[in-house]
Amino acid sequence: MRRALFLLPALALASCAPPGRQSFAASPEGADTQTIAAATAFQGRIPLVSIQPGTRDFAAPLQQAVKQALAIKPDAVFQVMSATPASGNPDADTKILAALMPQAEAVVAAIIADGIPAARITTGAKTAGQTPQILVYVK
Repeated sequence: MRRALFLLPALALASCAPPGRQSFAASPEGADTQTIAAATAFQGRIPLVSIQPGTRDFAAPLQQAVKQALAIKPDAVFQVMSATPASGNPDADTKILAALMPQAEAVVAAIIADGIPAARITTGAKTAGQTPQILVYVK
């Protein structure tokens, strides 16, 4: 009988799932509006780097981010996207995206200079976000 009482708590603990990322609160808090807005602005993908138009000194931070991405995934593929908010006027959006193209090309050149083959870099343009910017994603 004594042995059975000793095993009972051990069995109860063994049947419990280990703690994970779940919340133990009775009603867990939802994501804050800033996090939701960021995920919505980037269509659920968070960029590795975002570069504002006219930024000239992006090479060193970009190199560091690329190095960190490669440490995690040595065969990573990078996507350089020009993005601007949708204005409702496709011609105006196209002009803004065209104006971002030289800086996007400079970002691609910097990634190639960091030793990434051009075959592992894709480019594109989209209407998204709150401000015009160059976004670098990693896959």
